[in-house]
This record gives sequence, structure tokens and C-alpha cells, in this order.
Amino acid sequence: MSVQRGDVQQHLARILDEETRLLAELELVLRQETEILRGEDHDAIQNIGANRHRCVERLSRLDTERTDSCRMLSFGSGPGALDKLLAWADVGGMLRAQWNSNLELVRRCKRLNDQNGAIVTARLNRVQQLLGKLRGASPPPVYSPRGARYGSLGPRELGRA
Repeated sequence: MSVQRGDVQQHLARILDEETRLLAELELVLRQETEILRGEDHDAIQNIGANRHRCVERLSRLDTERTDSCRMLSFGSGPGALDKLLAWADVGGMLRAQWNSNLELVRRCKRLNDQNGAIVTARLNRVQQLLGKLRGASPPPVYSPRGARYGSLGPRELGRA
């Protein structure tokens, strides 16, 4: 039994279509996350994290399916495997164009995720500063670069009433 090029095209088109849909959903979730992170709604922050995780998990499954397809059709499993598969199956170039569009969506999602990470880092630093003021001093680092412990992390007086 031989594999028909048209069947492979349909299979790849389904994967890429689903990937496009999920990446657009992830981009929306990351934009919503940006707005939520700028606010103070902690419940919303937890929910948006779950939505992001769900999208990423489904995208990972599609990536595995795409990789498995390349390997099963003897195009390998390395970085160039999809290019080889598209060169064989995508005579008209439509699937490659969609793949390139998906890569652009991935880059946008990465920028948004990096931006959200910077917001979270800034908030955590602010909390650390406030805790340091409550304690009367900045908290010592937990470990040195060599793994040795600094300072005491025991109970501290936070203030008096």
C-alpha cells in the first residue's frame, strides 16, 4: 500500500488549520493575560493561566502529530523533516504559506508571553521590596552561586501593634 500525496496534504492541512486556530486562541489568551496582570483580580490570573496551559498542551500534541507524520513517511524527525515533507506533499505551496503564517503567530505569542513574564517579574520584585520594608531589611539571598547558604531564614519580627 502506498501513501497518496493528496491524503498527506489533507492530513497536513488539518494539522495546520488546527494549529492556526489554537495559536490565534493562545494569542487572545495572552492579550487577556496582559490586561489581567495589569489589574488586581487574582482569581482571573489563575483562570487565564489554566487557559494558556490548555492551549499550549494542545499545541504540543499537534507538534507531536506533525513530527510523527514526518517520521512515519520517512522524512526524518529533525529540524528539516517538515521542509522535506512539504517539498514533497505541497506542490502548490499553500501549506508552506500557512506554516510560515503559523510561525509568525508563534513569534507574536512569544513576544506577548515575554511581556507578561516581565510584568510578573516586576510585581514579584515589588512584593519583595515591600516585604523587606516590613521586615526592616532586605531579605538575604538564599544561596550563593556555589550553593552555600547565606544568612538566617528563621522567624523575623514583622512589626509591633
